Amino acid sequence: MEDTSGAAGSSTAINSSNIGFQLLKKHGWKEGTGLGVSEQGRLEPVETYVKNNKRGLGADKSKNKAVKPAHTDDGSEENNKQESKKKKKALSKRIRKMEELEKKMQEKEFERAFFREFWPENV
Repeated sequence: MEDTSGAAGSSTAINSSNIGFQLLKKHGWKEGTGLGVSEQGRLEPVETYVKNNKRGLGADKSKNKAVKPAHTDDGSEENNKQESKKKKKALSKRIRKMEELEKKMQEKEFERAFFREFWPENV
């Protein structure tokens, strides 16, 4: 049989000085029984491990970047289209923000011009 208590953690009971242990005891839990109404829950704590990357929980496999193939005459158009889509997607959010800002500036300028035209004495 294999030893399942590797570097990730062990499946031993928690120490009685642990704050979680003390809270459970305070709320009526008895040592050696499972959690839940009919005491059907886990007997050992969930194993933990240190996560050193910025990926989400459950994302244990890293993405392998695809190697770009050498440009050939038969697929160069398709490769160019894919590259342009990627660039467009990356820049699209920034471009949309800039366009929205420009639109707001144009609307403000229109309001100012309208105001100047009809109420020139107030300007």
